[in-house]
Amino acid sequence: MQTSTNNGSEARMTRGLQILESGKNIVENEDGSFTVPSQTSKTTYEVRLIQTTWVCTCPDFEYRKVEACKHIFAVRLFIAANTYIKNEPKPKVFAEDAIPCDKCGSIRVIKFGIANKKQTYYCKDCKHKFRQASMLKKAKFNPELISLTLDLYFSGLSLRKIARSVSDHFNVDIGYATIYTWIQKYIPLISEYVNSLVPKGLSDTWHADELFIRMKDGVQVRNNKSVGIVWNIMDRDTRFLIASKLTEDRGEESAIAAFREAIRNAHAYRAEAKPKQIYTDGHKAYESAISTLFRKKSIRPEHKANCGVAKPHANNNRIERLNGTLRERTKVQRGWKSKQTPLAEGARIQYNFVKPHMALEGKTPAGAAGMEVKGWNELLAKAMDSKRQQAS
Repeated sequence: MQTSTNNGSEARMTRGLQILESGKNIVENEDGSFTVPSQTSKTTYEVRLIQTTWVCTCPDFEYRKVEACKHIFAVRLFIAANTYIKNEPKPKVFAEDAIPCDKCGSIRVIKFGIANKKQTYYCKDCKHKFRQASMLKKAKFNPELISLTLDLYFSGLSLRKIARSVSDHFNVDIGYATIYTWIQKYIPLISEYVNSLVPKGLSDTWHADELFIRMKDGVQVRNNKSVGIVWNIMDRDTRFLIASKLTEDRGEESAIAAFREAIRNAHAYRAEAKPKQIYTDGHKAYESAISTLFRKKSIRPEHKANCGVAKPHANNNRIERLNGTLRERTKVQRGWKSKQTPLAEGARIQYNFVKPHMALEGKTPAGAAGMEVKGWNELLAKAMDSKRQQAS
């Protein structure tokens, strides 16, 4: 039996790949919608993008209220195959020593003198002059392919399934270890960029909760298992996940580190950005962390502890729903190696900037918080631009 994650999203994504590779034609209509054939009959369904939300006319999407059915996954992968890889004017794979143009992606590039003691290049195709970014030096794969693999991984596919799918559909051979290397390299880069953005629409109420996850260097529990703790802190109105901090234990110092990261990411040093209420469960470390970081009673938020799902006036339902989503993803993984892993931060970026939220009318939490950047492709491009500007 195949294990599914995220309400069956992995199984639906696999069936979407099967539709794409079966030879059945997916047709883009003049009005921007897509006609997708059924996998088991002669019926066709219409898939359409409404603002930032994909919808489909199939029964699975209409009656089960899933985020994405197999037909939506088939269309998204169809677009990736034709837009990200095939129709781009850049090659699918760069030579080891190629210098791609940072504007059009062409490798018809020549050296064009020295500026500020740095090599300048000139693109023969788009006539663009640029200096090479050190982080893309000798890049073998283009950013679109990298961002696609990030999207697939944090949507629920395993590293090996992504490598196989990319090889099957795009004729690009990559190993699963290469994809994990991209995760280790680019998630911290994107994280640095998104954490520099100031969320403008956060409310004055935060929700906090912790999640146990298997981790090699964590705390030993029964059955000789080792676990770590993911501390999640979320804004109430926008559902923006302010911090997702992985620690080795559940102690006071770990709680303080999680809230300190939340204050930094929310830019809550400003008075108007400080929370006035914080909802948590009954874990004593929360009270200690709040008292330590908000020493002045005049700015200390009201701490509502012992919150639960069934308590109408003091519930933590929003963040409990998030934890449920994360559990579905992590329970099929073999565990994380250490607290330095980028997976927790990658999941936070996916939740905030990529995944639309039904309770937010199809917006992402970042969009609800006034941060317009969306999707891995745009995140990676803007993060690289920001790094390039810092280096210049």
